[in-house]
This record gives sequence, C-alpha cells and structure tokens, in this order.
Amino acid sequence: MTDDRRSRPFSRRRVLQAAGLGAVALGGMAPLAVPGRALAQAPEIQTLEKGVITAACTGDMPLTGERDGQPIGTDLEMLKLIADRLGLQVKVVLMGFPGVIEAVQSGRADWFGGNFAWTQVRSNILQLTDAAFYTGAYLIMREDEPFTETVSIADLSGRTIGTGTGFAMIPDMKKVPGVTELKLYDGIDPCLRDIIAGRLDFAVLDAPIVDYIILQNPGFKLKQLPMVADPAYPTLTSKFSAIWGIDPKNTDLFDAINQGLRWLHKSGQVGPILSKYGIKNPDYLVPMDPDPRIGVDRDEAGNIIGTFGHEQRDFSQYFA
Repeated sequence: MTDDRRSRPFSRRRVLQAAGLGAVALGGMAPLAVPGRALAQAPEIQTLEKGVITAACTGDMPLTGERDGQPIGTDLEMLKLIADRLGLQVKVVLMGFPGVIEAVQSGRADWFGGNFAWTQVRSNILQLTDAAFYTGAYLIMREDEPFTETVSIADLSGRTIGTGTGFAMIPDMKKVPGVTELKLYDGIDPCLRDIIAGRLDFAVLDAPIVDYIILQNPGFKLKQLPMVADPAYPTLTSKFSAIWGIDPKNTDLFDAINQGLRWLHKSGQVGPILSKYGIKNPDYLVPMDPDPRIGVDRDEAGNIIGTFGHEQRDFSQYFA
C-alpha cells in the first residue's frame, strides 16, 4: 500500500480473508532464511536500535509481513538481503497505513516499504530510495482472453470493466469510449468472482495483491496484463515508482540501503523475489519514461538532489 491515485477503503489483509485466502496468503511462504555474509568489519551505521533496522509495515502481503518472528514479503526479503550485507538485523513493527509514514518521518522507525508511490510531496518530507519496482495499471481478466502482453484503451470497447469504489481512476474509466458498463465494488473478492463467473470482462485493482491471489489460486484461471500508456487517460494507464522511505535525519542509513537496492537490481535479484510471490510480469522492472523524479530528488545521472541532497557515503565494498 499505497498508490496515491487510489483511495482504498479496505486493507490487503481483509481482502485476502474475504477471498478465503487469509491463512494461505499470510502463512504460505517459507520464512526468509538468508545465510549471513562474512564481513571483516560491518560499517558503523546509526539506527533507532543499535544493529537493527526498525521496519514500519502494514503487514499486507505479498509486500510486507511476518511469520514466526521472521520478515516475509517482497520488500522485506529485499531489505533483509541488504541488511545482511551491512551486518544489521530487521525488526518488523506492524501498524496501520497512516502510521507507517508518520513513524519514519518522526524517527520512530528507520524504514517503510510496501508499494508506496513516489510523490513530490513525499520527497520533501522523507528520504525516498530508488524504485524497488514499478507498479502500473494492470487489467485482470480470465485466462482465455486473447491478450498476451498488453491491453490498450481501444481493447475495452464493447466490454464491461470494474474497479473499487472510490478508486481515483474511475473518472478516466467513465471516459473510455464504447464501454458497455462500469461496475464498482467494495472489495476485491466480489470483483474477482464476477470476472471468474463471466459477469465482468476486465477490472483494475491492486496489481501486486491480485498477482499473489492468482499465484495462490490457479483454479481461478485469471491473469493480469499491463495497460498501454495513453496520455488521454493518465490516471488509468500510468505507472508509479514503488519506493522505500528512510528516516529523514539518517543519511548514512539511506545511502547504505539505496546502494543496496541498486545492487539488488544490478545483480538481478529483484525479479526472482517478485516472482516468488506471483509478481511475474516483466513490466514491474521497466523504469518510467520520462522519470518524474528528475529535477525533483534525482538528477539525470541518478544523484540525490532536492530537499535531502547530500554528499553520499560510499558503501560499495559491502555490495561487491
């Protein structure tokens, strides 16, 4: 959670439970067990609790969660790999969505993640990492639909489409020419059931969580495909950078985690972690073009600028 384009009256946890998936979704993945990397000397990095990254999380799978005291989920697996290189542990602190950002902003937690969108407003109050991945508008449909790579606005003509009540792309969806009906739902579960039953052709919901539901339930015979970007429908078809937020006063921790995230991408580790949780479409790893961060908190070379611009500490030896 959360893309600012959308207003979500229901949490991922409640959605999974409503779909009959709660126990499987929250407990079906093995806890992360990454062997420690032997380092001659771990770097000195100050954190809220010595030797520990305090991770503020909503506990919404497949992005962040905890099982048997161990962090699980896409973002926490990535963070754990980075922390292991830095000689740090990860402690998960679960809280509601509004509290996650506030906890890091106020210094009561070191880190947050979980499909949070980069925005210019957030870049002025928090240190925001490079993208962990890129979330776009994905259309959910039955497996037997003929589309295999992408879906365009024109493909929606003559079809029914749906989304969640209050989602910000609804005005764009109302403008799509030729759509026979726009249906709004108070949860993911009834929307998916209508697609499965053939009462709805396409839907736009929370892409990572739907990928995870599809992974856990192959019998649903559903798939998700990205929409082709269309400037006439920016809210419906646009992508956003899913970032992590770091304590605004802790530049060392930010530099270390951000360089670690770049290492994960460069070494090809992000894709397999996402795929493990059903997030398999290669579009999740395709950067935005143009990048809205350039000139705000990044320059053309990817250097940190703006409110939190600083001379970066080099942690490259830990990610060799």
